[in-house]
Amino acid sequence: MQRGIYLVTNRRSEREAANLVYSLRRTGCRLPIALIPFDDHVPTHPRLLAETTRMDVASFPQECRTLLAQIHELWPESNGGLFRRMLAWYGPFDEFIYTDNDIVALGDWTPYFDHLDGYDLVHGDKEYTTGGIFAYRQPATVVEAFGPAALDSLYTTGHFASRKNPEMTRIFTATIDWLRAHPDVAYRVDGSLLHLAVLVGKLRIKNLCQAPEDWPSPWAGDYRNALDVVQTSQRGKPLLQIHYSGGYPDGYEARDEFCFSDCTDTERLRRLLWTAVRYWSGAHFLKKVWSRLKHRFRIKS
Repeated sequence: MQRGIYLVTNRRSEREAANLVYSLRRTGCRLPIALIPFDDHVPTHPRLLAETTRMDVASFPQECRTLLAQIHELWPESNGGLFRRMLAWYGPFDEFIYTDNDIVALGDWTPYFDHLDGYDLVHGDKEYTTGGIFAYRQPATVVEAFGPAALDSLYTTGHFASRKNPEMTRIFTATIDWLRAHPDVAYRVDGSLLHLAVLVGKLRIKNLCQAPEDWPSPWAGDYRNALDVVQTSQRGKPLLQIHYSGGYPDGYEARDEFCFSDCTDTERLRRLLWTAVRYWSGAHFLKKVWSRLKHRFRIKS
């Protein structure tokens, strides 16, 4: 059985991806890492070239590329790169971990595979506490369609373990059909599509942040600073990664320190100085407002 990790990245996010790879290797994790380009801007970072194997979309089976085309037809305004994580079910690894780039590994990720027995998908996060507001315009409709526990299976689609499944093409096709029949229910993002695939396909899903495992939250927003993270990791429950989803880990907040793990002291200070200038000048806040407006328009369209 072959196990590995999938990244989807481009030149814009290659620094985050390189820091993630650095942190993973520092934990002793030797799992092979496959890199799928997010778009035509293929990453060129030396660490990614050395530590990952690039897999072009054309190297995957036609059936999954057809699925991506159907999603583009359904949601033409969405960024197609978001859905390339679906290719992980069609790649060379029998069991795999998909990870976003804005994550820092605190421990070896191999233990995720220990929990896959009897499940189709394993994750560890507290997305289920959101009530589906980031995935759905109409969460109540999802509950009506799939039952009162439908939103309990929400998961952060930026980090999960799974395995090859010959039923995935059928499941994804049925999910796309459901979205066509209910065009106003979901935001046009990966989180809604992949969660609906769990519901439509009746996939067996396990959340390690719920009982009986009760792992601590990996979301960076739940921690004040690096000390808070370290002390939480020492309380007996695994905290194997920190995920900066929904944020801008540029060093302004104390908890961003892990994002500079692969920097020299000089590089770190230079980046922090540039961050300070952007915040003190107000340029960062203007860019942040503009980015959020664009994102809001994209997911609500």
